This record gives sequence, C-alpha cells and structure tokens, in this order.
Amino acid sequence: MTGHGLLGSLLGSMFAAAVVCLGLSSCVFYLNPLCTDQIRNGDETGIDCGGGCGRCNIGDSCNTDDDCDDSNCTGGTCTAFACANGVRSEQETDIDCGGGTCRKCAYGRQCLVGSDCFNGTCDPGTLTCSSLTQVSFASAVAYPSGDKTYALFCGDLDGDGSLDLAAANEQGSSISVFLNDGAGVFHRLDPASPTGDYPTGGAIADFNHDGIFDVVTADYHGNSVSVLLNHGGGQLAAKSTYPTVAGAETSNLAVGDVDGDGDLDVIATNPQTASVSVFLGQGDGTLAAGVTSPIGIAGDSEPYSAAIGDFDGNGTQDLAIADLVVGPTIVRLGNGDGTFQTDVLYGAGGVGPHILITTDINLDGILDLVSANRGSSDVSVLLGRGDGTFRKAIVSSTGANTGPYSIAVADFNLDGVPDVVTANFMTNNASVLLGVGDGSFAAAIDAGPTGLFSYGTVAGDFDGDGKPDFATANASSNNVTVKLNISH
Repeated sequence: MTGHGLLGSLLGSMFAAAVVCLGLSSCVFYLNPLCTDQIRNGDETGIDCGGGCGRCNIGDSCNTDDDCDDSNCTGGTCTAFACANGVRSEQETDIDCGGGTCRKCAYGRQCLVGSDCFNGTCDPGTLTCSSLTQVSFASAVAYPSGDKTYALFCGDLDGDGSLDLAAANEQGSSISVFLNDGAGVFHRLDPASPTGDYPTGGAIADFNHDGIFDVVTADYHGNSVSVLLNHGGGQLAAKSTYPTVAGAETSNLAVGDVDGDGDLDVIATNPQTASVSVFLGQGDGTLAAGVTSPIGIAGDSEPYSAAIGDFDGNGTQDLAIADLVVGPTIVRLGNGDGTFQTDVLYGAGGVGPHILITTDINLDGILDLVSANRGSSDVSVLLGRGDGTFRKAIVSSTGANTGPYSIAVADFNLDGVPDVVTANFMTNNASVLLGVGDGSFAAAIDAGPTGLFSYGTVAGDFDGDGKPDFATANASSNNVTVKLNISH
C-alpha cells in the first residue's frame, strides 16, 4: 500500500480528523479536532474560533460576519465596529464613547450632556465628564500583624457597618483581625487566631447563616482549608480544618454556592498536584469532605487562584482558574450540582497570573475576568461574552518591574467606571489604574509606598467619606498598611 493509500485508509476509518500539510513531504493530521487545542483545524477560520467553534475576536480570520464576535468580517478579518475602532466619528463626543450610540465616557472625556458620561455628570465649563481630578492617597499607616503577613481580606467582622480587615500571617500560621473605628483607624484584636499551616489565601463570608462574617483560609503547608467561625465582635473560634490532598501546597480559594443549595461552598487550588478541591458547605459552618479533581495540563499546570461566578447567565456558578506556570486562564462551566464541565483555556495575556477575580469591569452586565500578572508587570482583562466564553485578554501595564501580586476593584476617582489597584511586591508600592470603561485602563498611577514585599490588597471605603481607600499585606515588614483616598 502506498503512503497516500495508507493515509486515505486511516482517514476513512476515523470519523473526525483534520490534515495540516506543512510542506510537500510533511503532513500532520489531528484526530478529533477540538475548539480548545490551540490549533486552527476543522472548519475553524481562526485558532479555535469561527465555523463550528464559536465567534472570533477582532483581528482573527473569518469567512462571514457569523464567524466574528462583536465585529464584522471585512476582507477576511474580523474588524471592529465603529464604536470600538479607536477613531472618533461624528456622532461620538470622544473616541468610541458618548453621543448616545456608543458606550458612555469615563473621566476627562469630552461630552455634551450628562448622558454621555458613566456618572451622568458633564462639566458645563469644560464639557468633560467630571471626576476627582487629582487621584492621590495619604501616607501609609502601618499596623503590625504577624510573621510574614501575606494575604488580606475585607468585611464587616463586628457588625458596626464599617469595613474591617483580616490578615493571613503565613509563617505565623494565623489570622489577625483589625477592627475599624469608622474613621479608617484600625485596632488589632489579640491574640491572633491559629489557622492551618502557612495560610496564603482565603476569604470572608457567612458560612453558618447567622448574619456574621466568618473567615476561611487556604493553608499552603497544611494542604488544607480552615474555617474560623466568628462568635461576634470579630472574635474567631478555633479552626476547623479540611484536608485537600497530600503535597498540594494549597495556595488559594474562592467561595460561592456551586451546588445551588443556598449554602456557601469552597473551591481550593492545589498548584503542586495540578488540581482543585471542592468543599460543599453544610449550612452550619462545616464543610463536607473535599472532592479533588485534576485541572489544566498534568505535570505542567500550577493552578494558583480561583474565581467563582455565573459566566453564562444560566443561574449556576462557574469556575475560573489562574494557571501560574503554563499561563492560560482555565474556565469550567458549572453543572449546578458542585461538579463542572471540561477545561476551556484562554490566553492570560500576561506572565505569572497570580490573583484572579471576577467582576463586571466594562459595565455591560456580564462578568469579566481580571488578573494581576507578577511576571510581566501588568493586568489582564478577559471580557465575558455572556455565554460562558471570553474575549482575548486586554493587557495594561502596572509599571516597569512592579511585580503585581494581587488586585482589587473600586471606583477611586468617582467617575462611575471601575478602577483597579495592585499590590506590587517588587517595588513595595501600589499601582492604581483608572478604568476607561471598555476593559482597558489609563496609564498606571504610583499610589506611593506601602510596605516591604506587598502581596495582598483589598479596597473599600474605610473612613466613610464616599471615596474608596485600599490596604496591603506586607510580607517582609510583617504588617498591614492602610492608604486613605485624599483625591479631590
């Protein structure tokens, strides 16, 4: 049988195959082409898009308009619509915004009427969308915490209406609670509360339906998750610890109701075993035993952080994972019972994505994914399409060699558009990026020194003046620093 005859016989016996010829004598054929294999095959017009593989992004190849997402197929390429082409047209009051036909405008953009602006206010003197024009922060106020203060969480732990802080002290294997007096001044409760060994992530949430926020941690050396119930006033009970898997180095977690029973569940990430552990909540503050499953590429992936949200609008919670080493953002749509569908991979856009969060960053009512990428000193935004899929990453710099480790979202300049702040462990400062409203950001603002090796960050209005502030956890200075917003 000739080579061609053998190939024909093989293809005849395989019900789904694609052949890619790289030269006269070099052909590679793929069995069962997938929409997630990072190869253009089958009837795809671009890599993993077009044809039967969903819509392509701007710049991808196409045959018809149906191959393109939020764009037209022009000359074989998905081309941006007028309101996203980077050119100011006659009906727009500024580039790609205003005028009633495009998205609204962010701070400082030109406008004619209030409806042109996200915050509804067009300054009549300058005809620009109003905002706090001088975004700045007071000097950091430091609060000693514990040995290697690593992660930081925010919530009202004593029920007085003010945001409090909980800091995970990695080498101290403890949680320090800082109560807010309402004016942005914090007082640490002593002693710190023991957790599992080396907590590096966690959250604040109400696990037992008593109306009081509790604390949960991901324990790096403990290979576990620990729940500390709040007795009230920020006083945490002794931990209840739940194992993940031996050697996992459980680094982070996300909280949400993934099985739809009204009780909060926990999903923990295990970098060293390329897996995630799902702990279903029992409603009384306890968790069921973890169910661990592989994720990403076995032997290569290191899933570091997780985010939970309804990405496809079907009422069930889905899962997104930041892969620290291999790089892609991994999305698994939820089945509504605590289990998930197979991995779908998206390019993260940056190197070393650490903390991944989900939020509606472009205000279209659809959840997006935002990550801090410490290896490439930038922030990535993957805009959600609303059907459980995401567009290509939009990348914005946090400043040269900053090493952003974690990220939080708030509207720091009160223009109606979400902004982000990153804690930068390489430069011991924070970067604030003001949102444009389309998933991109203006040039990073240096928000000033924070502490030594800033890892964790949270944002919120700590002093009740209507302007968001932020705080960082600083691993080498063993403290939490708070920076109040003094913008005007």
